[in-house]
Amino acid sequence: MQVIRGINHQNTGAPLVLTIGSFDGVHLGHQQLLETLKKRAAAIGGRSALMTFTPHPRIALNKDRDKLRLLTNDFEKEALLKRFGLDVLFLVPFDSAFSQQEASVFLHEVLLKQLGVKHLVIGYDHRFGKNRGGDFSFLQSEAERTKAFSVEEISQQTIDDLAISSTKIRLSLESGDVGLANKLLGYHYALRGTVVQGDQIGRRLGYPTANLATNDPYKQIPGAGVYATEVKINGHSLPAMTYIGMRPTINGQVNNIETNIFDFQGDLYGQTIEVAFCCHMRHDLKFNSLEELTAQISLDERKVRLYFGLA
Repeated sequence: MQVIRGINHQNTGAPLVLTIGSFDGVHLGHQQLLETLKKRAAAIGGRSALMTFTPHPRIALNKDRDKLRLLTNDFEKEALLKRFGLDVLFLVPFDSAFSQQEASVFLHEVLLKQLGVKHLVIGYDHRFGKNRGGDFSFLQSEAERTKAFSVEEISQQTIDDLAISSTKIRLSLESGDVGLANKLLGYHYALRGTVVQGDQIGRRLGYPTANLATNDPYKQIPGAGVYATEVKINGHSLPAMTYIGMRPTINGQVNNIETNIFDFQGDLYGQTIEVAFCCHMRHDLKFNSLEELTAQISLDERKVRLYFGLA
């Protein structure tokens, strides 16, 4: 996949079939759109292309960004789009000046003249340009008027009559329902970060943990509780159980992401790991003593090992 950072480029050497949007999570609805994109590109001997913006427009425009949570950062989005077979990714810097560009100028001067777009594939609710003027009706009218490009709109995708959206996935994760989130994503949701020094309480209880720092204030963290997870270290996936929460038994004050990797020996401090969430096992609980907590962790381990077929 060719990654182009910015739009100061002429066309990429072949007709482009392009879609535009944030594509947060690259969920099943997005994947359906990508399949359409690839089919249309193959039909005209062109390349499938996607344009997204960095930082997220709400961050750039300071619109409730303290409430903003995202499923994927730029690195994760790139990896997913490459995995799903996209040819060209445009990562376009976004700021307030860019947001004031008229939809007509962006369409004709950038997409058609500069990039050589021949066909646009648009999600059912997508709009671009100043005051979100670039909707499907606008594009359809311009396509008919100029005959310079064609456009199609993709309907909202559903699974079991449930509309797929990044918002629904974020809400599912927030409540701890990683099963539904994974179903809508088409893959296991994951957190990626650095292993940092903890207070060693897990080790004292007999369950040493890798404490994860995501270093991303906008990343959606699953709700508090215990999960069956898979940890990717140096290309290898290992079964594990992960706790997220404030550790109410010891009156904790900060949210923690702690992973006990089964049968693992080694020092992970400072390393980057990925924790993929497979199944929610229980909600967070406050226990009367560390002995009660240890007994519950032992039960959690047995349940998670059973989930992975390791019991």
